[in-house]
Amino acid sequence: MNLAWSAYRLAAPCLGAILPAARIFVPSRERARWEERLGRTSLPGGADAWIHAASMGEATAVGPLVRELQALAPGSRFLLTATTRDGCERLDALGQPAAVAPLDSPQAAARFFAGVRPRRCLLLETELWPHWLLQARASRVPVAVVSARLSSTSVARYRRLGRGFRGLVSGLAAVLCQSESDLERWRSLGARGEVSAVTGNLKDDGLPTAAPDRGTARRALGLDPERPLLVLGSVRPGEVLVLARAWRRLPAALRESWQVVAVPRHPRASDELRAEAARGGQALAGPTGGKDGAWRWDDRLGTLRGYYGAADVAFVGGSLSPYGGHSPLEPAACGAALLMGPHHASQRDAVRELEAAGALCVAASEAEVAGALERLLGDAEARAVAGRAGRGIVEQRRGAARRTVARLVELGLWAAA
Repeated sequence: MNLAWSAYRLAAPCLGAILPAARIFVPSRERARWEERLGRTSLPGGADAWIHAASMGEATAVGPLVRELQALAPGSRFLLTATTRDGCERLDALGQPAAVAPLDSPQAAARFFAGVRPRRCLLLETELWPHWLLQARASRVPVAVVSARLSSTSVARYRRLGRGFRGLVSGLAAVLCQSESDLERWRSLGARGEVSAVTGNLKDDGLPTAAPDRGTARRALGLDPERPLLVLGSVRPGEVLVLARAWRRLPAALRESWQVVAVPRHPRASDELRAEAARGGQALAGPTGGKDGAWRWDDRLGTLRGYYGAADVAFVGGSLSPYGGHSPLEPAACGAALLMGPHHASQRDAVRELEAAGALCVAASEAEVAGALERLLGDAEARAVAGRAGRGIVEQRRGAARRTVARLVELGLWAAA
């Protein structure tokens, strides 16, 4: 038997046995939902489907999926879970019962299945927790992975778990993938061909639509409605310094005609990123506004979508430094012309489509970023063409929830009421 798999199977029950006593060490803000992490969640009458999304990003995909499922079976009951508090808050807004997901121990999984009694389980993206899958198998609950994705790194990590884990993957009732490359990786991990298909990324159905008027959108954010807006979205350590220096390379008249908002990916990195801006010679202002060439700096959670809706040009972070890149589709859906760095492996398919359509420019260095910004900020027609191309790509990608539910119906995993 595989050593890593055996170690995991032995360690998880031990962890599950001591976790109830660990509550006293849990931060106070987490204690209210600690019982849910131990699997102590109940839903009288049971759930027609347990739907799990890891965090806030994946939770945005749950709404379109639930609506499509309800369209076929209006009286259906759901239990929605996420691993993070932010994800749970996003799920709470959908008006369905929501909870923190159980930890992956046999005790927590058994309590959860006994309390919720799901008739099927739909896991989003890459949420493969062995004891969940083992309990589902023991309870004869079919499990489908929807909007499934899998990186080459994840494949290598899962393969180390050997045949025991491969058996769980081969037992999945459906694996409905975001892309052909994801499908190939899932099959290499053991997913059965007859229950695997490409249906698209559910997050695409949750993307916004372009604002009717950007000036109005800017005014609503407390920005100058007359000046175009550059948004530096989801910036991460190592990127603000490059962006600040590239910005300082632009002609002064061009810089003065634009306003800039920078939004860090993680508020905890805000101080580090502010220091980068200072080293790059760029002044910053708070979230209520900036003047005299200062960038507005807004590290509040949940603000980026609003800024993308008002943006004429958007830089998508996590891509100048090797983080894998964040999704360019949200600003594309809003009609912004796009700029990214070269490190976008986790967004490869979307970047390829947008770049081929002329909606996105990839720049690898400070000089290239400055050149791309000068072209985009200085040419209104080029921005408009890029924005229309981006919206077109997004519209082509919508419909994943409909395709996913249709395939679930074909596989006997969902039916009309």
